[in-house]
Amino acid sequence: MIKHQIAILFIISFGLHANPLLDESAEDILRSARLSRIPSVILSLEERAIVKMESNDLLSAREDLKKAIQLKHAIGMKESEGNASLLLQISKLESRLGNRCEANQYSHLAKRIALRIGVNLGAVAFDRAVMPDNRKPDGCVEVSWLKE
Repeated sequence: MIKHQIAILFIISFGLHANPLLDESAEDILRSARLSRIPSVILSLEERAIVKMESNDLLSAREDLKKAIQLKHAIGMKESEGNASLLLQISKLESRLGNRCEANQYSHLAKRIALRIGVNLGAVAFDRAVMPDNRKPDGCVEVSWLKE
């Protein structure tokens, strides 16, 4: 816990919140940043989202995670362990916000990516036979900003 608090202090003290690039939309970030810099922008968005979640600014944290996911997709990292991890993070966040349907969709996408690329996402347990590739949560509207 102490390490985590020190990391938060370090992030805040170096002005992570003051980076105007992080406040732009994913499309604007892609237009204005060099391609080689996008992975560091994604990392900064993830770190900022963690800080926001810890300060209970869940809606703002969700926007940062969405941008990070959109940027990963744009640079060809859609089928990556990092993207699956981000989808699990946003799933947990949506659950905390009370959006269980969206949380289920993000979790489902993360599991499908993990199955396709053959990684274990830790606490996520699933069986290939139980999860058909075309399954969608019942009674849910598809997450409109994220298409598989």
